[in-house]
Amino acid sequence: MANTVIQLKFSEGTATPASLNVAEPAYSNNSNKLFIGLAGNQVIAIGGKYFTDLVDAATDANTNSTIVKRDASGMFSATAVKASLFGNANTSTILQTSRLIGVSGDIVTNTVSFNGSTDANLNVTLSATGVTAGTYGGSTNAVVIVVDSKGRITSASNVATSSVLNIAGDSGTDAVSLSTDTITFVGGDGITTTAYSANSNVRFDVDNTIVRTSGGTISGDLAITGNLVVSGNTVTQDVETLIVEDSLIQLAANNAADAIDIGLFGQFVVTGNTKYTALFRDASDSGKYKLLTDGTEKPLAANTVNVSAFSTGTLVANITGGTVSGLTAAIAIADGGTNQTSFTNGIVAFNGTSLATLANTGTAGTFANASHVPVITTDAYGRVSAVSNTAIAIDTAAITSGTLPIARGGTNQTSYTTGAMLQFNGTSIASLANSSYTLTGGLAAANTITSLTVDSYGRVTAATGEAIAIAASQITSGTLGVTRGGTGVGSFTANSVLLSGTTSTSAVVSLNSSTEGHVLQVSSAGVPVFGFLNGGSF
Repeated sequence: MANTVIQLKFSEGTATPASLNVAEPAYSNNSNKLFIGLAGNQVIAIGGKYFTDLVDAATDANTNSTIVKRDASGMFSATAVKASLFGNANTSTILQTSRLIGVSGDIVTNTVSFNGSTDANLNVTLSATGVTAGTYGGSTNAVVIVVDSKGRITSASNVATSSVLNIAGDSGTDAVSLSTDTITFVGGDGITTTAYSANSNVRFDVDNTIVRTSGGTISGDLAITGNLVVSGNTVTQDVETLIVEDSLIQLAANNAADAIDIGLFGQFVVTGNTKYTALFRDASDSGKYKLLTDGTEKPLAANTVNVSAFSTGTLVANITGGTVSGLTAAIAIADGGTNQTSFTNGIVAFNGTSLATLANTGTAGTFANASHVPVITTDAYGRVSAVSNTAIAIDTAAITSGTLPIARGGTNQTSYTTGAMLQFNGTSIASLANSSYTLTGGLAAANTITSLTVDSYGRVTAATGEAIAIAASQITSGTLGVTRGGTGVGSFTANSVLLSGTTSTSAVVSLNSSTEGHVLQVSSAGVPVFGFLNGGSF
């Protein structure tokens, strides 16, 4: 065992094991850390390349993200020390290098040399923006000013204002004096105007001759080039002819669930009574399409059709495809039907008005055999309507001469010897005389017959036996299986370990390893394998 390799539990992809047993070690090649388990499956890092790399990289130089190491003089370099410092600076009375302090930007100042030994004073003067000092604006001028990003006015000027306002309409223009003229808003066809001096507003009102939000009537043609959106609940089209260019009309566009009926209905009058007809999809009846007529109730309430208030309509059409089911009446013979609504198991025939199942004749059964002949009666359809068995009877007195030959199932013999074996001698079945050999006693269970004498009739006339003995040299082929006490294989690898197979009757297998230090282990699948001791992976 001097060269045995023992491997810890490890992982190439997981940075930290989820849990470890107490004192169980593990190493992650992902995080380069060595872990050990505590009580309660806790995991802590105790070392590894991650930490040794940090120690090896320690330096007294000013290097980011490294451990600080003092040099031979006990010092180290740093850009800054983030800490509270206490005590006095015992080696500094002034700044090592004097610095000029000044202010730049939108102000002008002098510069002062400062080294920490005396106070410094800056004289600041605000920079000029270039705007000429003065008064801007007035009754005839408007002020134009420019402001920079810091809120300072960098430019100011006067712009003369005009006393004339130019106005224009759909047709015509005018110049209006702001001091003497009055602008009047004049209404047109269907439009009136009202001025309100209290709040300086002008209101435009329209009458019912034009379209407006509260309604109106259009006596002439109306052409709409865009889309027409109607948000009300009812659209009434009192027209004689409706022309629609679209080939498909969508109904129930806002139907969020299968809860309303979808289709068309119309109105007609019969002998002074208003009736309704409808073609629709019935949401309450698995979505079946229905054609109804003579309705006494207008189908508007809750977007549903009261089927009970209608009768079934008549449809004249050629129907192809689909499934015919749920008919209230049978399809007539003239329409290609059977004029029946149901059948029983049996033969179907036309009875003059419909296809019907013929009643059973009651003759089911097995008739005729080697000793009986049948008597059969048939009906008009060719079916067996009655049948009976008549036994075949031949009185022995009717056989008065001859012997039944072999060819007719007989023996061609008239008598036999009592207790004798029968044999066919070429012409008849005759008695065979007993042989003269008799075996005294029986053969032993472990013996086998080694000599057997049989006569021309196949009868044993002599037999001898001896004990069964098979030498190993007589087994020249095959391999003795486990169920027969063997191993199931013909050879083994030298210096190997013998193991049972994958099942209780599988052949014995040999397992070996030529690597020094290997030990026999059991894999995670429960299979014995040779290998170095391995803590597994996480």
